[in-house]
Amino acid sequence: MTELNLLRTKITKVDTVLVEYLKKRIELSKEIGNLKKEKNIPIFDPKREEEIIKLFTQNEAFENKIFIEKFLHFLMDISKEVQSK
Repeated sequence: MTELNLLRTKITKVDTVLVEYLKKRIELSKEIGNLKKEKNIPIFDPKREEEIIKLFTQNEAFENKIFIEKFLHFLMDISKEVQSK
């Protein structure tokens, strides 16, 4: 197996775990969305999003910080979409 193929295999393994966790996160987002609807709580909570971004980026190098922030925004956008259904 070439080095490129080996690295691609490793990425596929990581992606497999990421997708499984994404599916779990979607299910939790559905539950949160239902609870927010019951309690008449807005779906978008900018303060919560800011806290999450800060939590996961505060000790990261600048380049990693940018990508982690993009990733988290993407996840939160998915969650808001799921919760609004």
